Amino acid sequence: MSDASTPGSARPRPATLDEVARAAGVSRSTASRALTGGVASAATAQAVRRAAQELGFVPNRAARGLARNCTDAIALVIPETPSFIFYDPFLAIVTSTVSAACWKAGLQPMMVLMDPDDPVHTIERFLHSGNVDGAIVASFHHSLQLEQLLTAAALPTVFIGRPPAGGDFPYVDVDNRAGARSATEHLLGLGRRRIACLGGALDMTAAVDRRAGFLEAHRQAGVEPGPYLEGSFTARSGLESVGRLLRMDPRPDAIFAQSDALAAGAIQGLTAAGLTAPDDLAVVGFDDFATATEIFPNLTTVAQPVVELAQAAADLMVGHLKTGQWGAWPQILPTRLVVRQSA
Repeated sequence: MSDASTPGSARPRPATLDEVARAAGVSRSTASRALTGGVASAATAQAVRRAAQELGFVPNRAARGLARNCTDAIALVIPETPSFIFYDPFLAIVTSTVSAACWKAGLQPMMVLMDPDDPVHTIERFLHSGNVDGAIVASFHHSLQLEQLLTAAALPTVFIGRPPAGGDFPYVDVDNRAGARSATEHLLGLGRRRIACLGGALDMTAAVDRRAGFLEAHRQAGVEPGPYLEGSFTARSGLESVGRLLRMDPRPDAIFAQSDALAAGAIQGLTAAGLTAPDDLAVVGFDDFATATEIFPNLTTVAQPVVELAQAAADLMVGHLKTGQWGAWPQILPTRLVVRQSA
């Protein structure tokens, strides 16, 4: 049997830690410490790393994890249906950003999909079994059971978005309230006085906070708020909600939609009814995803920094796993109003 350095072997076997130790002139335990960041002199560590590189040594992740009582894996928990996850731009950006940050830190991201209607015990065994070192939770719908499960699992957890129950979980978020307030103030500044709000489900704090900002702007202006129509952050919900708005008397003269998808659906509904934005109803969205400039008229919207949001969550988790301490939280990132043609 040829060894790791024998030429002519079609599939040479990987070098072993013993071979690296012999090449570096140290014991196996010293080589292991040098390769895993343990106690070793600078000269020894350099010799071991050089030998590992020359021999093509690839550390065994599972064995290394067992030695350090960790898995080097992070769960990205998204309580949404798979079809929604791969449709929604926010979750696509979160998933790609968190995954890239994990790989860069030497961690393996594991996506855990969970339909909000499924019993919590479907992921209980996974989170309790030691498969991952931590969890990052995104698009969370209020579930006291799931929050209790995460607490009981004693698993380091970071939320993207404020946890509804207000538990002691580190989280990062955008300033949803201020963003919604700026959108509503913009519509009020255009002279609109019957502003409807198309919102996401109120079991999500993003929808709750954006509704609060909508109402706050009306309070400060001394204007009675228009109707709030609860739905989901989807174009279909926006289309269906506009049908209801157009049957109201008096009809609203503006719409604040809590997502760009909702706004796009609303504009589609207006077009189907022979109406236009902003002439008949001004429309403002929330996100500033590609949709905002792909629809006509281009969408006035609240831009939220989703890449920075997801990166901040990953940085919190990586920092905790490295040091055992949490960095500063909550981290609340600012939004900004982007004015285009729809309002």
